[in-house]
Amino acid sequence: MRYHSRSITGQASRANNDYAGATCEGDGGFFVVADGTSRRGSGQLAESFVSGMLAAHSTRMEQGGYPAEPEAVERLLGSILADFHASLPADQTGAICYLIGLVAHDRLTVAYEGDCSCGIATLAGAIEWITPPHCKANWRRDRSHCELARDPARNSVTRCLKINRVPNPDFVCCALKAVERLVFVTDGFWADLTQAQQSILLAAPDSDFRVGDDDVTWIDVSLARKADELSESSAIPCRSEPAREGVVSVAESVN
Repeated sequence: MRYHSRSITGQASRANNDYAGATCEGDGGFFVVADGTSRRGSGQLAESFVSGMLAAHSTRMEQGGYPAEPEAVERLLGSILADFHASLPADQTGAICYLIGLVAHDRLTVAYEGDCSCGIATLAGAIEWITPPHCKANWRRDRSHCELARDPARNSVTRCLKINRVPNPDFVCCALKAVERLVFVTDGFWADLTQAQQSILLAAPDSDFRVGDDDVTWIDVSLARKADELSESSAIPCRSEPAREGVVSVAESVN
C-alpha cells in the first residue's frame, strides 16, 4: 500500500483550513481529512483533529490493532472521536467537516460528518463516491456528487464537529477484494473540480494546477493488489449506516 497527499489553497482563501494525514502499516492504513469552515478557530481545530486522530491510531496499533468485526470497528472509531471531543478546551471555536478511513482486515471503514468524501477509483479512471455528503441539498441522501456540485445549497452542511456537538458520524463499510485505489478528499476536490480535472490531478498529483475559490485536498491510496485479484466487473459491496437518533435534521450553515 502507498499513498500520495496534497493540498492546494483556493483563490478565495486567506489561509488553507484543509488538513490531511495518513499512515500505512503493511496491508493496513489510516487516513484522515478535515475541512475547517470560515469560522474563527476552524483551521486550528482541523489541524488538531488530524493530529489527534493519528495519535489515537498509533496508540491503538500499539495495543494490538483493530478488531475484525465491522460493528466493533465502528464502536471503536466512535469512541476515539468521543475521546477527542471530550479533550477539547471549553473555549474551542470553529467547526470542521471530517472523514476517517480505516483499512484493516481487507475492509474499508469510513466515519464522517459533513461533506468530505471517500471514493473508489475504477480501472476506467472514474471515481465512484461512496459517502453521501451531509448538506442541505442532499437532505434525502439520494443525490449524486455530480448533481450536488451544481447546487449552491450544498454549501450548507447539516453535520459537523464543533465544541457544542457530540460527534455522531455516519459509517460506510466496503470489502476491498475488488478495489485497487481509494481517494479521500475535501469538498473542494469533488465539487469544484470537473471529473476531467480530478483525473488530471490523480494522474499527475504534483503538476502545476490552479484551482478555484475553495481549497482542494486529497489523499490518493493505491492498495497495490496483484492483477489476478482485481476484476473490473467485480461488485463492490458497501454498507452505509443510517443516520442515528439525535442527528440534526435541518440544514445548519457552518460556513
